[in-house]
Amino acid sequence: MKTIAVANQKGGCGKTTTAINVSAALAATGRRILLIDLDPQSHASFGLRASNLPADKSIYHVLTSNPEKRRSLDSCIAKVSHNFDIVPSTIQLSTVEQEFKGKEDAFSELYRILSFSPLPYDYIVIDCPPSLGFLTFNALRAADQVIIPVDMSAFTLMGVGKLLGMVELIRTKVGHAPRLNVLATLFDLRTTYSQSVLGEVKAFFGDQMLETIIRLNVSLKRAVSEGVSVIDFDKTSKGARDYTALCYETLRLDGVEEPEKPFVSPPSIQVPERQEGMLSVKKKEDEKSFKLEIREVTFAIESPGGKEIYVAGDFNDWKINDESKLSRVENGCWEKRVSLPHGRYRYKFVVDGEWTVDLKNLAREINSFGSFDSVMEV
Repeated sequence: MKTIAVANQKGGCGKTTTAINVSAALAATGRRILLIDLDPQSHASFGLRASNLPADKSIYHVLTSNPEKRRSLDSCIAKVSHNFDIVPSTIQLSTVEQEFKGKEDAFSELYRILSFSPLPYDYIVIDCPPSLGFLTFNALRAADQVIIPVDMSAFTLMGVGKLLGMVELIRTKVGHAPRLNVLATLFDLRTTYSQSVLGEVKAFFGDQMLETIIRLNVSLKRAVSEGVSVIDFDKTSKGARDYTALCYETLRLDGVEEPEKPFVSPPSIQVPERQEGMLSVKKKEDEKSFKLEIREVTFAIESPGGKEIYVAGDFNDWKINDESKLSRVENGCWEKRVSLPHGRYRYKFVVDGEWTVDLKNLAREINSFGSFDSVMEV
């Protein structure tokens, strides 16, 4: 039995999504998987419709020091699907640290429970909270491998150093050193920015970087709303392909030369490498190239008094130049036709130097500057 912790103190990096879907992909190969939701926010439990289970059967009741509330691990296991089980979480879990305050070696509590519980699983996957406290410490102590999801954002490396420091502290205190692997998530094929950040992450982590890349994919979000993994939601989606690839890579790292392939072949997109100052994409010889479906989109805005109007967004790295300039047409309207791959895009118009949303498009989301961007799906 092997234990994998999925950890990063940064929220929004795909941590819970990774825990759910790599578990489902591993289960699809015929291996028995137990997912432990160690986050008081219970996102993994919610994402698998396990949040409505009996309130007295959760990971809190496995860890608690209160003898009247404590339960055995096997009594708190709920079935998700074939070969795939979960120990759900509740908000009560946020109080367990206080119960162990002052207790020596409290960070080994989960390790002791897993070590002495006769469990019929090939893998235990632990979804950690987005913090570096008592619960994450327990998960790292219990883990044979730690997967660190990092998203393609400017803040992606913030806090990772503290996580690595916790792993080093565990190694120093008890001589336990789990294997560390970094997983690139939320990778946007359409932007050079994602490629640039990925190059920096790979340069920082070196051979600790996993080859698999998790691409942006709406199926991952839709699967959560349906309460299933992306493997069960749409086995042909990019999300399912990427997490199946992560499953294969995990098995290969564990010495399985030819893991059983349950659904689809791995995606062709792999970790970019720096070659002569440029980013290139590694592809296996036997993999087919990834072909994007392209659609022509017309950006249009009414501005009779406008002099120069541009459209900037995810699809052009938010650049304002001749290529993003709209042309004036009749009746005070301006247009720009752009060929885009299928996907989700944020954008704005720039009218004579002033940024503005698309007034004809009500789909919007707040950005990091506190204002709104228009959003469309192609």
